[in-house]
Amino acid sequence: MKSELSLNESLNRMKKIIGLPINEGNLYEDDLFEIDWEGDFSDVKKTCMPLPQVVEYLNDVISNRDLDTKDRKKFPASMPFVHAKTRFLGSNDEYKYGTVKQTFETSDIQSFVKKMTEPPHNVVNTNAKMIKSGGPNDFVYKTGLPAFRGLAYDLQNNKFFIINTCPGAGTCRQGCYALSGQYIQYPAAYDSMTRRLNYFLNFPKEYQERLYNELKNICVEHKAIKGYKFRVMFRWNDSGDFFTQKYIKMAEEVVNKLKKDGYNIISAAHTKIASVAQDSKLDSTSFSADANKKELNKIDPETQKLSVRLPSSEFDDLDLDRIDDLETLKERVADFYDISDIKNIISYDEMMQIKDKGVKRYYVIITPNDGDDALYRADVKKIIHTEH
Repeated sequence: MKSELSLNESLNRMKKIIGLPINEGNLYEDDLFEIDWEGDFSDVKKTCMPLPQVVEYLNDVISNRDLDTKDRKKFPASMPFVHAKTRFLGSNDEYKYGTVKQTFETSDIQSFVKKMTEPPHNVVNTNAKMIKSGGPNDFVYKTGLPAFRGLAYDLQNNKFFIINTCPGAGTCRQGCYALSGQYIQYPAAYDSMTRRLNYFLNFPKEYQERLYNELKNICVEHKAIKGYKFRVMFRWNDSGDFFTQKYIKMAEEVVNKLKKDGYNIISAAHTKIASVAQDSKLDSTSFSADANKKELNKIDPETQKLSVRLPSSEFDDLDLDRIDDLETLKERVADFYDISDIKNIISYDEMMQIKDKGVKRYYVIITPNDGDDALYRADVKKIIHTEH
């Protein structure tokens, strides 16, 4: 049987993978893996999670593993989501053959940390919603981190932290799409997001290089290169947010370098951080109106593109595939948001038939079946998501 690598051996192997020098002694004797809480990440909102609390919490998570949703233990919003079937707690074969452990002990921490802090398979990917977006010459990709709260391990200081990955969050916590559906249904999505967070915090330089190289390779693959008609559209934070200035700065630097190097790429983000919405150098941003009051009070709704969620009570009696029902919805939207000119309220399909003239004008109704193009357009004043 193949022997289990120690945490130090695993981290040395990680160093080799990412091209860092090997330390034959105790990895924690140097500052190579230190999260810079006093510098780059001094603005991160975090809570230290003592080891006994981690063990207790993971056992509570495991206890939900085979229960129906209605019977599962509920956790406070201050705790990070951990998937009960994460591969950090067991291998594919252990889950497949029913041999995965049903309790978590202190002695299991080393294996858990090793798996959680492995470099992610990728930091850029796509999904069905992204593929729906863009025109015939556009290729749409995304990146994301854990929503609301994430679990991180400081490799230098040997400590767990709960990271607030959505510091601008407000009422969005109720009904957050990134805390439902495939984001929590499948352990692979959780594992990927959590590894990205840990890779970013422990290896920010290497994370930035990964971002650049993965996007560069995608541009090359699709001929999104100067002189060609193709383009990559990239969305930041399909879950999570720019929870630290280090992250938004990294985003701007990566995209700017790609453009300077001759690649056809535009990037955009939904955010609940007012300073990002107003001041970032991304191609487009939309401020989510279900942010907290502190961030909301910094926004001028007349000049800033907004994303809002329309309550289901406004459309749950309608079939949004029917033309007449869609026109009825436009009338309700006009009343709900006090929009004087109903001609400026359009559907996603209607928007896609209109050339972007760069002047904020349109209120675009987005259903779960629609793409994300309104985020990238300069002529969209408000993105109205049907709550789902």
